[in-house]
Amino acid sequence: MTKVPKEPKVMEPSAARLVESLRDTGYTFTTSVADIVDNSVSAEADKIEIILDLDFGNNPFLMIVDNGTGMDETALEAAMIYGSPLRPSPKSLGKFGMGLKTASTSFCRKLTVISNKDNSNHIRQWDLDKIAESNQWILLEPDLDEYSEQIAYLNNIREGNNGTIVIWENIDRLVRSNNEGATKDQLEKIIKDLREHLSGVFFNFLSGSDGFKKIDIKVNKDTLVPWDPFCRWLNNDEQKRVEIHKNKPFKITELISGREEVIGEFHVNIYILPNKNELNVSELDQMRYGLDNQGFHVFREGRMIYSGGWPNRLFVKEPHLNLIRVELLFDHKLDHYFQIDIKKSRIDLPKDLREQLKKVVAPARNEANRRYRIGSNSNVKNSGKLLNEQHGKSSIAIEKHHESTTSNSIVSSINRTNGEVEIKNKFGTTKIKLEFDFEKTRLVEPKENLTDGVLWSPGLIDGNKHAVFLNQSHEFYKKFYLANKENTSLLIAMDSLLWSLAEAELSVMSDSVKRNLEDMRISVSKSLRTLAEELPDVKDSFDNIEND
Repeated sequence: MTKVPKEPKVMEPSAARLVESLRDTGYTFTTSVADIVDNSVSAEADKIEIILDLDFGNNPFLMIVDNGTGMDETALEAAMIYGSPLRPSPKSLGKFGMGLKTASTSFCRKLTVISNKDNSNHIRQWDLDKIAESNQWILLEPDLDEYSEQIAYLNNIREGNNGTIVIWENIDRLVRSNNEGATKDQLEKIIKDLREHLSGVFFNFLSGSDGFKKIDIKVNKDTLVPWDPFCRWLNNDEQKRVEIHKNKPFKITELISGREEVIGEFHVNIYILPNKNELNVSELDQMRYGLDNQGFHVFREGRMIYSGGWPNRLFVKEPHLNLIRVELLFDHKLDHYFQIDIKKSRIDLPKDLREQLKKVVAPARNEANRRYRIGSNSNVKNSGKLLNEQHGKSSIAIEKHHESTTSNSIVSSINRTNGEVEIKNKFGTTKIKLEFDFEKTRLVEPKENLTDGVLWSPGLIDGNKHAVFLNQSHEFYKKFYLANKENTSLLIAMDSLLWSLAEAELSVMSDSVKRNLEDMRISVSKSLRTLAEELPDVKDSFDNIEND
């Protein structure tokens, strides 16, 4: 007797349980917003506005508005389905059909989407509380009049074209306070982090570089400035401060029908940044210098999906690797090769590729390590010129903290004829003679000689800034500085020490101790001149030194 097969059962998951489980897919707030912006970019929007604020009940809400192609009623319903249909283009940044829903409900319990197509508005809504009550996938269609203010905002953005607005309400996973002041403070930090994240993720689109369509993104009315992780803005026609190494593309093959065929290729380019000591405060801030941004920055179809670090522990984050940034570019054909996740915020390097990448990065790693430890000017032949450049780096480093470290003393008047200045500090007002050179702008300045043959002396430069003058004729200066002329970190440390000693004199100066301070400086300089006899002789001289 033949057994009749049973009809397969359709097993529907519990709507209430599944929708809650999908809230824990690992999105951060910044990655969730970026995922929704992906949809706007895929919809060919060139204007996207993000508003994160508090409503009248002190509850946070979010709106993401664009002027993209918009959706009619059928398309909107399809987009709201968990696991929505594939987009026509495989290049689409909205890849998995889950981002809109899972990214949104990771932080809110009510997701509303309003879209305008051909001047007709359509609205659909997921309310997790309604789903929990009914345990059914009930997609709501609220009255459009309930969202008249939001629709007016959408109409303003789309300017007669199509467009879409995504609205988060009942946000329960973003801030951890019901206090209005604390909530506002948290939101300000969240908004700052969001601006920073999106400016890198959509760098190519914000800048319109490499043939990508230029888009404008605003966060709470502020237009995002694109952030180039490779700091190519440091290079211009006059100087190339970022060293760029472009490599041949990596071709990926697979066995297809018994034949090895190329399925795609990706590019790896390496950028070596200037030493930190060669950068001013503004440049350091703009480049986002530090451990978090060293290493790989990975772009899929122009969209950054991984920013900063070493995937699969290729290397360990270390300060001397802060000068290396690696660009990895690929397209949709290699999504499965790199195992792109639903959040588009992770990359997995296949094991056989890791060793290849280590070899590609190794020369840059060695060079960055050298630059980090001794500076990037080791090939400068003239010792005097090199030392002046090193003192310049010290001046930049000290300048960053000049205001806070000189607050204990003020130069109130200067007699340029006799070099006498009036110092005010917590001990009163004192008149002393100081070294000064108002044509100089650096805080650490070498001179051919100083009064009484001292190694250092406090002084003033342009703008009455507190500086330290160093005696390059002093035996300690010649032996210590010449022997270590390429060691940037060591020279900055010594310059900082001598500058701090000079500043300390000004901060404790008074009529009763000023002679003692002068004697102390003379005594220390004399001892160092004697002790310098124990230091190795150096062949270089300062005959051709170039004082800037």
